[in-house]
Amino acid sequence: MPKKKVSRKQLLKEPDEFISTTGKVLQFLRAHQKQIFLYGMVGLALLAAASAVYLYIHWQENKALAIQEQAYQLYQDAFRKAGNAEAEKENYRRALEKLREVRSVSRWGKAAEVSQLYIGNCHYALKEYDQAIAAYMRCLDGPFQSMARNGLGYCYEAKKDYAKAAENYQKNAGEKGNPYQEEGLLGVARCYEAQNQKQKALEAYQKALAENPKSPMAGFIQWKISELKG
Repeated sequence: MPKKKVSRKQLLKEPDEFISTTGKVLQFLRAHQKQIFLYGMVGLALLAAASAVYLYIHWQENKALAIQEQAYQLYQDAFRKAGNAEAEKENYRRALEKLREVRSVSRWGKAAEVSQLYIGNCHYALKEYDQAIAAYMRCLDGPFQSMARNGLGYCYEAKKDYAKAAENYQKNAGEKGNPYQEEGLLGVARCYEAQNQKQKALEAYQKALAENPKSPMAGFIQWKISELKG
């Protein structure tokens, strides 16, 4: 059935939908003007607070990175002074102080995470193995987990706790594509050797060679395999 046509005169008499809706909105705004103003002020305050927090965190991170750069320089200097035990030790201690300063300035962010790992490295270099273990343990849930496991392996190996050392090395060794997989396998092999488990050590060295036959360590690994085979 065709729709009934509405004349132009009738249309003009009817209220415009847009105008009616706009009028209702304006009435609502006038009736709730105070509440809307307060909500707006709260929103602006929250936005300002968020901006202030962001700027503060950004400032903290930049300050932490500047201190971290000083720590890295001291850490590198310690390597250059290898052979001079006192100078080397002094530089590691100074680097440690700077790394702790980074952590005091910024508890979150990349600078804090990297500094925590290097705190472990400094303690290890100073043969403070228990402190190094505590530092590495704090890195196990972060992006430097593989490096922390490797550090824990070296610490327990230095303490002659070969079971715990092998446990940490194995976690890296068992992960395909882990950049510390080969080092983990070699660590496991050393720990078995230290416990006079030659067959298990041989298997670990053979696996390391099979996983990466073109490794720079391939010559050393082949020599160890020949030695263990007798």
